[in-house]
Amino acid sequence: MRSKGIALIFLAMLIAVGTISTASATASLSIGSINYDSSVVKDESITITSTVTAASVSGTLTVDLTLSDNSGQFTVPSPTQQVQFTSDGTKSISWTVTAASTGTSASPFTISASGDDGSSNAKISSTAITVKDRPVLTIDSSTDVSSVSAGDDVVISYVVSNSASVGAADATNVKVDLTLPSGWSLSSGTDPATLGTIAPTASSSGSWTVTADSPASSNTFTLTVTSTIPGGSVTTTSSVTGPESSSSSTSSSSSGGGGGGGGASGEEYENIAMKDVKKIYVQKDVESLYEFTEEQNPIKEISFMPLINAGYTDVTIEVLHDKSAYSDSKPNGNIYRYMNIWVGKAGWASSSTIANPQISFAVEKSWLNENGIDPVNIRLMRYTTQWDELETAVTDDDNDYVYFTSSTPGFSPFAIVVPGETATTAADTETVVETDTTEATTTADEQKEETTSEEGSGIPGFEAVALVPMLGLAFLIKRKKE
Repeated sequence: MRSKGIALIFLAMLIAVGTISTASATASLSIGSINYDSSVVKDESITITSTVTAASVSGTLTVDLTLSDNSGQFTVPSPTQQVQFTSDGTKSISWTVTAASTGTSASPFTISASGDDGSSNAKISSTAITVKDRPVLTIDSSTDVSSVSAGDDVVISYVVSNSASVGAADATNVKVDLTLPSGWSLSSGTDPATLGTIAPTASSSGSWTVTADSPASSNTFTLTVTSTIPGGSVTTTSSVTGPESSSSSTSSSSSGGGGGGGGASGEEYENIAMKDVKKIYVQKDVESLYEFTEEQNPIKEISFMPLINAGYTDVTIEVLHDKSAYSDSKPNGNIYRYMNIWVGKAGWASSSTIANPQISFAVEKSWLNENGIDPVNIRLMRYTTQWDELETAVTDDDNDYVYFTSSTPGFSPFAIVVPGETATTAADTETVVETDTTEATTTADEQKEETTSEEGSGIPGFEAVALVPMLGLAFLIKRKKE
């Protein structure tokens, strides 16, 4: 019995020093849900998070955790990390990876856990991930004029586009910053302009108005686009010339007509019955429609399709008492109204900047009735080097007006006319300036008629009657001498 006790004591000592191993249970490892963004932009990084839980821990348990990329689309700088447990518990784990190639994977990642006690587990992610191509930002800019003088305003317009193909990533937090040269100030608009998100193939546009306080001979405006994605910056410039080099390009349009005209047209002030100016934002491939509501203005709409981005652009209509200073003659016919129509600054409106320009106008029914005119005979005529009829169609009517639309190749002096008619024109009935002109003309005509009347009012045969006594007197004098 004593020897048996000694043997048990000896066995316990061997177990204590590790000579004889004992059976011990391993810990239980489990991995939580694997979380990450389901969409990422190529070359951008995302964070993958999860948890590892250890149960039945005895002593200190060291666990290696490894992230594997099943998709082959990511770079994993440090795939393996370690955590330790001294008791049962849960620990958070995370990796930062970079998207290296585009595509979609249904189960892109696996997390494996391996304990130093032989415990292990693994989990495959179940959320699909898509790596999108990067957005590509471009910017185009333009100015509404090419030259300025001190005090002039310039509209700087821009279009920012994401030129990446469909399916690529959106450009995010896009902004445009304007840098002005010395001697210029911002009149309207916010700088920087915040455009936000721009999808692939989409664009966003805007403009600023700046004032030439003291412009140099050369003036360059710098526009810089920044964004969160794709990041970096894109820059473009637009320039205008100043007073020293702009003398040949600042004059108003001449009587040669053609596209475009100046806001300050150079028309004689006394000949302008009323002036109507409208300004709208002109964007490429979006129809521009200017609407006019003044009763004295027969023009009701001007429309065209812009071929470029021009920003805010004026249309100026001058309703005239008589023919334009830019026309050398009057059109042949019964004239309802004369007008100058200018679009933008001098020379801007041309076949390279706009398409399908149209003019809609109205004629009073009372004038048509007084002159016995059928509305189908009304024409809009345009002056360039001569008066040309434009294709004109009746489009509508109401109680007071008949409405027409004409297509025009450009903007210059115009007249609403009944070709070939010679009746009194509506323009002749204007009173602001025409009254004085009419009275002066009438007085001159009356004086001319009186002079003509006096010169031609001799009594028929007067010269012969006066000659008889003169001949008799000469006969008596001759006899006396004899």
